Amino acid sequence: MIRAQILAFFMAFAGTACLVPVFMGLSRRFGVMDFPDPRKVHAKPTPRWGGGAIAGGVFLGLGATALFAPWFLTLLDYRFRIIEEGETVGILSLKAQLTGVLLGGLVCVVLGMWDDRRSLPPVVKLLAQIIAAYIAMMYGVRMAGLALPGFGFVTFPLLLSQFITLFWLLGFMNAINLTDGLDGLAGGICAIAAGTFLFVALLQADTKIVLYAKQLKLASVLAAAVSGACVGFLIYNFNPARVFMGDGGALFLGFMLGTISIIGTLKTSAVIALIIPILVVALPVMDVTFTLIRRARQRQGLMVADRGHFHHQLLALGWTQREVVLLVYVITLLLSMTALLLTFFRGKV
Repeated sequence: MIRAQILAFFMAFAGTACLVPVFMGLSRRFGVMDFPDPRKVHAKPTPRWGGGAIAGGVFLGLGATALFAPWFLTLLDYRFRIIEEGETVGILSLKAQLTGVLLGGLVCVVLGMWDDRRSLPPVVKLLAQIIAAYIAMMYGVRMAGLALPGFGFVTFPLLLSQFITLFWLLGFMNAINLTDGLDGLAGGICAIAAGTFLFVALLQADTKIVLYAKQLKLASVLAAAVSGACVGFLIYNFNPARVFMGDGGALFLGFMLGTISIIGTLKTSAVIALIIPILVVALPVMDVTFTLIRRARQRQGLMVADRGHFHHQLLALGWTQREVVLLVYVITLLLSMTALLLTFFRGKV
């Protein structure tokens, strides 16, 4: 089984590394450049369509895994009958879930790349994010409920399930998007987060609940591909960056991490289920939360960019970009190790 994850990682890594120069050329060709201004920290115009290479790398990694790892195709054929009161009310298909993730991710990267070129209104961007989230839900990617100790699996009503899933996915997308402010920052956080989700899924994959075990294996392959693509992108994006992921990359990665956590890491008791994915991305989540509170108090637009983020504060104190980014990497790694320890020592499902 582990061969599929290794293949997904390295094919996504190689695909992204090869595609970045292509999208850098396209970015220059169509004038999609990030020009310096007083709010930004880079000193020269930089291509912004790196997100296309990240998404392309993930798709190539998954495609290669399906082509060269028969185990993955067999996994995708798994279907689970949802039975209520003795009658089949639905069928959950892993192939359908993967389709929903890829289609929703495609919406995110296309939306983001278009925004990188045209600067879409916030309402339009939010609407497109909601559409991407609902596409995933239509194909079975949603929080159907939680396993509560002593009560078993408690199923959410449909509207509550959709609301929680929507809130979860929007939170991931915008947390990563608003964190993308320094060379290599968002890419490194996402690489570590996806790698952590990969190991969390593998640690939990021995569960006796067949549906959970199958979903965890799917999540592990997705996480491996995302992590590989992020590492491949960092070759060009670490300070001094030659390309930025732009909104296309940030929204795509946030969406992928959100859906991976729903399919995979939310497969244990309620408290730990919610803590693990949030803990891994705790730093960007806290940064975004404090940023929104600050902007609301100052009566600024919630989506208006500024220099009040955690990393900007460190830069103002004299830290270099590399020092700030490496500090964030260390903090994220520590949080990820905590999540892995929680997973390792938890009781079996």
